[in-house]
Amino acid sequence: MPRIEPESTGTYWFDDILVEPAAHRLERGGRPLPVEPKAYMLLLTLLCHAGELVSKDTLLDIVWGHRHVTTGVLNRVVSQLRRTLGDSSAQPRYIATVHSLGFRFIGEVRHAPPPVVGAIDLPARAPPPRLLARVQASNGQVEVAQTPYRRRFSDGDPFLNFIDLEPCLGQLANWAALLPRGDAQRRAILTVLSLEYARLGESGVATPSLVYHGAVLAVLEGDRETAIAELSRAIDEGFRDEPALRRDLAWRALADDADFRHQLQRLDAQLAIERALPDPPPAR
Repeated sequence: MPRIEPESTGTYWFDDILVEPAAHRLERGGRPLPVEPKAYMLLLTLLCHAGELVSKDTLLDIVWGHRHVTTGVLNRVVSQLRRTLGDSSAQPRYIATVHSLGFRFIGEVRHAPPPVVGAIDLPARAPPPRLLARVQASNGQVEVAQTPYRRRFSDGDPFLNFIDLEPCLGQLANWAALLPRGDAQRRAILTVLSLEYARLGESGVATPSLVYHGAVLAVLEGDRETAIAELSRAIDEGFRDEPALRRDLAWRALADDADFRHQLQRLDAQLAIERALPDPPPAR
């Protein structure tokens, strides 16, 4: 299958689940569902090609760039995504496994393109009322007004909508960790990181991963107490990237810290529990 890119505009919904790529939103019944960026990109790729087989190689290429990632990592992210959606590999409602080949989104998906101001005829299967607002124009025609969007890093450039910012910001954090405290360049990087994490938070990207990056920023700023508290909160909210705690250079400052080691042990214990859990029964 040739390389495919997920649709970065409009809104998808299936059952009571809404997905809005431009705002990085995933909601069930109006309530946000926490999801890691890789799982979100995987979901968008499957939604964009709902009903079609998407090969494992294609998913690895789009979501990870096929760099040092095995199909085992892909399978784990698919399992995480199923848990988030209340799906099951045994009785799938949304994501079906095509043995040894890839995955297929089997739920009924609707896609609404981004609303454009102007007189239109509403389609037979209109988006939910909260997505579009009809207003009476002065000429008597019905117009569709675009609901206010949240500010995001990629405002103004649709090409950037699906760039995964985390590796970029993570590399900046590692760069800052290599610079001495008080260095002007280090201070500038920390300012950039603080601004970007704040903007991501304002845009609705409230993921455990974002909380984790806040903990990294606190370490770099020398705020040990906040760093440990934020790391603990990230784990409680679902952060499971155990290699990051050994890969991200900021944590070297707390390598011998008892509270940091305790958080590592908590994460290891959570991972062990989750690996032993069976898939949840399908949602009714």
